[in-house]
Amino acid sequence: MRGDTDRLIEQLAAQARPVRPLAPPLVRTFAWCGAVVAVALLVVVLMGWRGAPPEDFAHPGGRWSWWGSVLAGLLAAYAVFQVSVPGRLRAWAWLPLPAAIAWFAGMGWGCLAQVRADGGAVALGLGSWHCALAITLVSAPMLLVMLLLVRHAGVVRPVPTTVLAMLSAAGLSSAAVSLVHGHESALLTLAWHGGVVLLLCAAAWLSGRPLLGWIGYARR
Repeated sequence: MRGDTDRLIEQLAAQARPVRPLAPPLVRTFAWCGAVVAVALLVVVLMGWRGAPPEDFAHPGGRWSWWGSVLAGLLAAYAVFQVSVPGRLRAWAWLPLPAAIAWFAGMGWGCLAQVRADGGAVALGLGSWHCALAITLVSAPMLLVMLLLVRHAGVVRPVPTTVLAMLSAAGLSSAAVSLVHGHESALLTLAWHGGVVLLLCAAAWLSGRPLLGWIGYARR
């Protein structure tokens, strides 16, 4: 019996393959940022550079909102690479919350300033629906790439991982689209940018477990 056990151990040891440890979350975040910059440049090439700072930046709320979306996207990416690893604190999921609040607060500030400038009139139309479509189309491949990088999270924390990945992709996509698309009003920015981001995050919340179960290790 002792000999059989020793032979089994020897066979397992001979067949064992070295496991490459994951890179630190900060390193993985920088790598992700490189991919995002490439996507942003592609968006600029395809949709055309405006050649001037976005009109939204004329108001402090617009600048606050744009930088908030960038920071929320980056912090959400870092949080993804934390919460998707077993043993890491779940509290990392709250890391991008302040930046996300600043992002939406900036859009709200712009809306209030516009309503005040227009004497209380509220104008909302469908003229910028294609910017919401652009955010969705840009976010989708970025989300899939992120989920492939953390596919092991299907057996760890699938829902927070998917929501954070979606927030990162949507936030950075929104910032990229803002550089190439002129908005008719701050209200349209809030409706189309803010609305589509919330809808995408809600979809990620509902589909996180089956999605990571489909592409990740949980399927096995």
